[in-house]
Amino acid sequence: MTNAHPNVLFILTDQHIASIAGFAGDPYVHTPNLDALAARAVQFDTAVCASPLCTPSRMCMLTGKEVHHAAAWSNHWVIFPEHTTWPAHFAAHGYRTCLVGKMHFGGKNQLNGFQQRPYGDFRHGLGHQPDPISMFPGYGGATSAGVTEIPESLLQDVVVTRETLAFVREQQDAEPAVPWFVCASYSRPHPPFTAPGRYIRRYRDKIPPAEVPADEAERMEPHASWLHKRYIDLTAEESLRGREAYYACVDFVDDCIGELLDGLAKDGLLENTIIIYTSDHGEMLGAHGLWGKSVYYEPAVAVPLLMAGPGIYPGHAHVAHPISLIDLFPTTAALAGLPAPEGLDGVDFSPVLADPGTARSPRSYAPSGYHRYGGLVALHQNPIREDQPHEAWRSVRDQRYKYVEVEGGAMLLFDLAAHPAQAERCREMRLALYRDFSWEGAHAQLAADRARITAFKSGLPPSTPNQYRLPDGRLFDAEASLYAARWLFLPDDTSGGIIPQQFG
Repeated sequence: MTNAHPNVLFILTDQHIASIAGFAGDPYVHTPNLDALAARAVQFDTAVCASPLCTPSRMCMLTGKEVHHAAAWSNHWVIFPEHTTWPAHFAAHGYRTCLVGKMHFGGKNQLNGFQQRPYGDFRHGLGHQPDPISMFPGYGGATSAGVTEIPESLLQDVVVTRETLAFVREQQDAEPAVPWFVCASYSRPHPPFTAPGRYIRRYRDKIPPAEVPADEAERMEPHASWLHKRYIDLTAEESLRGREAYYACVDFVDDCIGELLDGLAKDGLLENTIIIYTSDHGEMLGAHGLWGKSVYYEPAVAVPLLMAGPGIYPGHAHVAHPISLIDLFPTTAALAGLPAPEGLDGVDFSPVLADPGTARSPRSYAPSGYHRYGGLVALHQNPIREDQPHEAWRSVRDQRYKYVEVEGGAMLLFDLAAHPAQAERCREMRLALYRDFSWEGAHAQLAADRARITAFKSGLPPSTPNQYRLPDGRLFDAEASLYAARWLFLPDDTSGGIIPQQFG
């Protein structure tokens, strides 16, 4: 039975650099499953996240709003109840909604519009399995890259595929006339940079080092320099192995996604389904001498974005128009024949999807931003410094140019086609950057949001990275036997922002 409204399969990975995919032209990586999807999808070449950090990006994407409108200041913030989320909107219009995997929600509400959530990071463990296992509850990056110690059947990317298949098959059998909105949210290629051995070996000594000019650190703007100092001790060998392992993680998660798509296609469950593939942000991976994200450079801010299905051009097409992940909410609503809520910052790209060659872009610029002083936890390590320069930035991006302002610091124009910058273009993009935004207003809103967040915290202690949720709402740890349910202070050599002895 065909649903009147199309299903939505939203495939989300974590920290996938837009350029590292076969469909994006990377000559080294092996991504046959995403490449096959791209061959029948609209591919956006200028897609950006609203903020290059996990929770803020996801909060903005799910609410269709920018950072300062969604209280998406940093990791562990909550979606306040006045915001209608993307899955809640679809649920209100008759869809069955389900999230499988990581979403990095803060606070009590671990559903935020998803009616079901059989597996994921419910207890503030961030959904990243520490690997090597001895690093629990933290994890490393390039310094601990290599072959995973975790049995493959327990790797969360494998579980996400299995649980997503199970939900869709059960849902389609139980309620064949009811459309579904399902998010399959994978952890890789986010650190830890580990994968089964066959993937690690595939890239050993095949990935070139990042090209970094010798004077890069001296020329770097202070905000980016702060990130650079976090990774200055990486050796050339560690950096190279980290890059290889990142490619292996992209390859591995591509295979997991392939199993999901093949399984659903085999059962005829993709015939009336909008398929979206993207990631919450990118990863610097040694570019400019930087690792991680939270900076305005393209490897961190740009994301891959593929869309296919009903109402979308039936074949492969490239779109150069700038698009933001906050646009997915109103765009899919239009594709599903639903009204969009009022007050969204995202815009509807469905005309572009239907006619990629000639449709006019609904936005001139795609915004992004980051507020380092918006943190909630480990403030002894990352003190709030709202009175200091270089602690936040905001950017607007068009097809060719990106304009960035660092609060209290530099104004930067990046010409992504490598042509000279123009003063008039800077003026126009600066006007766009300050449209419905001011630094003073952002600080005032952050203070107001801090004042009310306590009531929304869960009060639950952290646990192992992921939990299963039974139909009656009971939770149990997915990895208790793997990590022996220990909870310790973070060792100095781990990272990842897992909440140390704090409660939700």
